[in-house]
Amino acid sequence: MSLFPIEAVAADQRELIAAFRAAGSRSFQDAGSMAASREGYERSSAANGLPRDPIASVEDVSIGQGDDQFGVRVYDPRPAGGAADTDAVILFAHGGGWIIGSLDTHDAVCRRLASLTGLPVVAIDYRLGPEHHFPAAHLDARRAVEWLRDHAGERAWNPHQIVTAGDSAGGGIATALAFEPSLLVTGTSIAAQVLLYPVVDVSAESAGYARVEEGFPLTADTMRWFAAEFLASPADASDPRVSPLLAVRAGNGTNAAQPPAWILTLGLDPLAEEGLEYAQLLAMNGTHVELTHLPAHAHGIFTSAGKIRAGEVQLARAAEFITRICAEA
Repeated sequence: MSLFPIEAVAADQRELIAAFRAAGSRSFQDAGSMAASREGYERSSAANGLPRDPIASVEDVSIGQGDDQFGVRVYDPRPAGGAADTDAVILFAHGGGWIIGSLDTHDAVCRRLASLTGLPVVAIDYRLGPEHHFPAAHLDARRAVEWLRDHAGERAWNPHQIVTAGDSAGGGIATALAFEPSLLVTGTSIAAQVLLYPVVDVSAESAGYARVEEGFPLTADTMRWFAAEFLASPADASDPRVSPLLAVRAGNGTNAAQPPAWILTLGLDPLAEEGLEYAQLLAMNGTHVELTHLPAHAHGIFTSAGKIRAGEVQLARAAEFITRICAEA
């Protein structure tokens, strides 16, 4: 695929993509080291992200011990002592191909979700590859649901109204938590899922990989690098936790109706086709699906939502969906 002309990029993202190309189109896999890639993602998210909304309470909590330790960050916008009843909780998994990204890269996103919905957000600081290969991130996400359940009473949370949310690789984790039997937690229920340009299939390359090969921060080569660094073996690519599209496509009992889903896909993203197929299959299987497709945007609009207006607008739409679905439950 030839390079998309800059005029094909949406006006609100065009300046950032033009600057990226002018700097040599060096993506995450070109940083020279994992540490440099992670540092670059931290810098770009800080420079281009939303202003950080003030939240009544923000708390970092450690879970587990030793090599199994990970953390969560709890954003609670409710005034102290103001929760008369239990409230729904948003459980957020950050993007970054399971190997970069952090609580800080997505801090502004989580704050905005909390401030717009008025609901607590629990962000998962899951262990990253390649130091911790699959399934560490997914097991941490399940343990975060267990922690949420175990502390729901003291925090006025409803463990039967959990909304799973995430972008990119985190979107894949979010949907796996919503339906994959091995990740479901007794004593909890998933009320809805919010999937922001999710990774739902690394077992095969959709047509988007051939379309988006250069000129954007996330390309086919970036996705190949992410998978190679994260997976313990090539066979892991077909695990339904990593590639939930396979489970939904297979008709093996996991393709029944899922919790209501709000899904965003982007036209200039190698993940577009898999996300669109996933949305279609969910809908055909009886899931309530609300799909938004932005044909002229590229991957990463939420961590750059301070510069890309569409990121802020779509985050508000996702928050409206969460509020509405939880009110109807």
